[in-house]
Amino acid sequence: MGRMSWAVYGWPGLPHLWRRGAWSGLAVAVGFAVVLNLALVSSLVWTELELLGAASRGPMWLAVAILWIGSAVGSFGWDRRHPEADPAAREDDTFGEALDHYLQQNWYEAQRSLVRLLRRDPRDPDARLMLATVLRHSGRLDEATGQLDRLGRMEGSRKWEYEIDQQRERLVEAVRPTQDQDVAVDDSPEGEKLAA
Repeated sequence: MGRMSWAVYGWPGLPHLWRRGAWSGLAVAVGFAVVLNLALVSSLVWTELELLGAASRGPMWLAVAILWIGSAVGSFGWDRRHPEADPAAREDDTFGEALDHYLQQNWYEAQRSLVRLLRRDPRDPDARLMLATVLRHSGRLDEATGQLDRLGRMEGSRKWEYEIDQQRERLVEAVRPTQDQDVAVDDSPEGEKLAA
């Protein structure tokens, strides 16, 4: 996953919600939205109702600014001190690394990254499908078929049903030319003389 965009730090609580899925990040983000909306409404929309009084508007906006800047600086600093705090980020980095190798047609390195990822989580359908594809590209058709068979028996494979079928068809197409070469008959005139 790498570093988050700087814009994520622009809303208090959003970095914790985005990166770690923390409920506390959601509470901070919603709480800040309520305070900001209250400050906006009392200053810009219902000024004549004096909801909070003119004297309290200035300190309210100061509190909003301090909370906003403090949260952004605090979240950014925490993420810089704890870059590997999220194990899902490491796994995503490994998958991204495998994808980069795959796109560069570096089958060996892609396979190594995917095997490392599958050691951490053997039930990862995304990594297993990509591994089957890498094995097919590298000519290891039996192993690719085995990976697709294992993937077909996994719970999370339903979302990849179409892709699994496509990979099976490509495996059949890859096996067919080698079988056709084994069965090919020599149709040349010399072959006819030898047959006679």
